[in-house]
Amino acid sequence: MTAEAAAKTEIEFDHYPDSALKRPMFLIAIAFLIGHCLLHGLTQLPSLQPWLPLLFALGVGSACMTRWRRMRFLAAMLLSLACGFGSAWWHAEQRMAERWPVASSGVDVELRGYIASIVEEREDGRRFLVDVLRSDRSIPKHIELTWYDTEIAPRPGELWQLRARLRSPHGFANPGGYDYEAQLLRNAIGATGYVREDSFNRRLAEPGGSYFVLRTRAWIADQLAAALPNSPMIGIVQGLAVGETSRMQPAQWRVFANTGTTHLMAISGMHIGMVALLLAYLGGRIAGRLRLQATRISVIAVQSLTGMGAAIAYSALAGLSVPTQRTLIMLCVFFGARLLRRQVAPAQGLAVALTAVLLMDPFAPLAPGFWLSFGAVAALFLAGAGRLGMHSKTREYFRAQTVVTIGLAPLLIGVFGNLSLISPLVNLVAIPFFTLLVVPLVLIATFLLTISHALGTLVLQAADRLLVWTWPALEWASQLPMAMWPLPHAPWWAFTLLVAGACLMLSPGVWATRMAGLLLCLPAICWQPPHPQFGEFELTMLDVGQGLAVAIRTAHHVLVYDTGPNFRGGRDTGELVVVPFLHALGVRATDAVVVSHADADHIGGLRSLLASVPTGRLLIGPSIESQAHSEFCAQGQQWHWDEVQFEILYPRGDGDSTQSVRGKRRNDSSCVLFVRGAGGSAILLGDVEARAEHQLVVDKLAVHADVVIVPHHGSRTSSSAELVAAIAPQYALISAGFGNRFGFPKQEVVERWRDHGAQIFQTASGGAVEITVARQGVLAPHAYRLEERRYWWE
Repeated sequence: MTAEAAAKTEIEFDHYPDSALKRPMFLIAIAFLIGHCLLHGLTQLPSLQPWLPLLFALGVGSACMTRWRRMRFLAAMLLSLACGFGSAWWHAEQRMAERWPVASSGVDVELRGYIASIVEEREDGRRFLVDVLRSDRSIPKHIELTWYDTEIAPRPGELWQLRARLRSPHGFANPGGYDYEAQLLRNAIGATGYVREDSFNRRLAEPGGSYFVLRTRAWIADQLAAALPNSPMIGIVQGLAVGETSRMQPAQWRVFANTGTTHLMAISGMHIGMVALLLAYLGGRIAGRLRLQATRISVIAVQSLTGMGAAIAYSALAGLSVPTQRTLIMLCVFFGARLLRRQVAPAQGLAVALTAVLLMDPFAPLAPGFWLSFGAVAALFLAGAGRLGMHSKTREYFRAQTVVTIGLAPLLIGVFGNLSLISPLVNLVAIPFFTLLVVPLVLIATFLLTISHALGTLVLQAADRLLVWTWPALEWASQLPMAMWPLPHAPWWAFTLLVAGACLMLSPGVWATRMAGLLLCLPAICWQPPHPQFGEFELTMLDVGQGLAVAIRTAHHVLVYDTGPNFRGGRDTGELVVVPFLHALGVRATDAVVVSHADADHIGGLRSLLASVPTGRLLIGPSIESQAHSEFCAQGQQWHWDEVQFEILYPRGDGDSTQSVRGKRRNDSSCVLFVRGAGGSAILLGDVEARAEHQLVVDKLAVHADVVIVPHHGSRTSSSAELVAAIAPQYALISAGFGNRFGFPKQEVVERWRDHGAQIFQTASGGAVEITVARQGVLAPHAYRLEERRYWWE
């Protein structure tokens, strides 16, 4: 349903006789949501037995309270909250029990199952979901597999037997980063893994009657791809038609994110509402022409059934995402009320939709789309409450855009840590362009492709041309200065004031009230995290999987050492980890970036980092091709920031030529960085191995340091006994991927550092590790996965 239609509906229904009931009903739905959020905010799932007496007492107390009329509403709120908590609790227990155990990660299994998703075509292979029927071990019912470097193309609904190597669901854990494990939990994926090359792998049965909707979506996606074989816009077109966005390029995602138009790239509530209302209108006109009233079939009944059917069909093709579910339920409530000649206030429809979504998917609050979808509608209802008149359509459209921008600002800041400053202006043009031109053409073309491929292709090419012609303007807007405004993560009290301020700005009232709301927003908008003092520095080893990325902050400067790996799918940890981390700290520019050597797990995220965050100085190892405004690391380079000394200890710069270190010895050409503050020091060794380590010891450069980034992820080829003895650190930090195929870090290497008095911290088990070297000494490290624990992090 469009923003304009929602505003009209609010005004139309706001003064119904039963309007006094709509707010209590909405508050009871909110209590149900709060119960879910309380459970999902726990660090671990509680045991059921200690809580049984409390739940029993709560139920008895609520039942007794209903005897007093004035207490019935409070009793209903308490029961709703308890039911929400209990529902989320029960489902979380079931889902966590189905997860593949960490101890069994890396184990091969033989299984039979149906392909349960559209197969995602990737540069490194194909990724898909499997609904497991039978296996040689007890494994989760739903798993996600990648089949690397294969020409075999499984299709949705096919029955396969596969040999796969599974691991427990795991993702990066960093401040400001995306919680991939929460996404896997919400999607009921109990294990991830990859298909092993084996003669056991074979198709057992062609698609049957099951998975009909999924196979239809896949067939439509294939037809669209065949009609636009070389179009860069095919991912957007498939997203608008069937909600399949796997073929969208990373650069396209960034453009949509920077312009605040991400909601347009897939089937949204606006598109479903448009299709449902249009088909309801056409159904009513046809019913009127055919004079169906003579057969006791009313025009309103035809409109309602047609609109409801269109909404259900289109939502099914979209894959029933959370925003789609919300729109579908609200439309069914709206059309159902018309069919039964009942009047339903919009707030009641929203309450029903909220409750129904949580009943169908208790993990929906873990999805950002849940908050953005319901938040946008709630903002429109809040802003429209009590309004008595209507203005021109143009004015209402501008007003709706302003309301949604203000209403979603706290959610966007809280979920993503940034805000698109040009979003309101871009959406003023982009929404009608997509809604009135692109989406109708795509849907018409999709329908025609089922009848005539040539005719459907012709219409689809028109939609593709519209996207191609307008895309440069969207790219230009995304590159404007401050198009995306990153905001550091504010404390809970500042974020609470931000939400309250946004509500005041939207609520009906005088301008003084809205100005007060704006003032309440300022603490979160202006918040800056505490900085180290002069002479102190803060070192954070980020969780980038099998790779390395480190950020060092002084009082007024920031340095990034290595940028983590890139992935064959086109994305990298510069974009996924390093940039979000810097933005979460309020860092909009780095003073220096040091890339130790040319291995992909160290340099992979550099391009994204340089494209997103301005950099003052770029130091690179000799194994890396010279880049614009870069300089090679060389022993003796020094600089001081805020009473903290930085020094390059290695390579010497007068030995190996640039060409000679671009082969097998490029690990030994890694830039070695030494950082000394008033209360301690740290040394970052890249991937140096035994030869370079011996040189460091001989030249007496491997001096004692309180903190060491263990070289080469804990490989046997590094961390020689002489280097470990020379450094003798207090803390040894190891960056290695969870369940990596190399088996890093090696146990004998860990023990070697431990025998010399070092405490070991690993990203694989602890996530990002932050350590502060203060004036009084080195403070105890903080492991993000342990400090910010979630119950689904094992």
